Amino acid sequence: MGFLSRLFGKGEGGVRERSVAAPREAPGLIPVAAVSEEYAWLRDNLCGCGGGWSLVNQSVSASPGLPEHLKLDRLEVSCDDCGRESVFLFQVDTHSPHYLEEQQEMMKELFGGTSGRN
Repeated sequence: MGFLSRLFGKGEGGVRERSVAAPREAPGLIPVAAVSEEYAWLRDNLCGCGGGWSLVNQSVSASPGLPEHLKLDRLEVSCDDCGRESVFLFQVDTHSPHYLEEQQEMMKELFGGTSGRN
């Protein structure tokens, strides 16, 4: 299964054990070591009605007042069942080994080649 399928799919292959959070966290942000952890968090934290979340929009920016390698990933979502809309803010550590590995796999998948894994 390809990296993008594991990241966006509902299979278990794209989610790894949670990495250690960044040592400096901004209040109100959900710290993650990789983008796949954001999607795992959405799958694990359902809407109040019990429905799953669908991504509506995603944007990335710098985290104000924090080191440059900590990025703010804003996910706008809507509930598949009741239609409720919500926004979740994730603080991504772009220096984490998990993040760097995901980026490398994504580039290989998007621009050709294989990730070397079966």
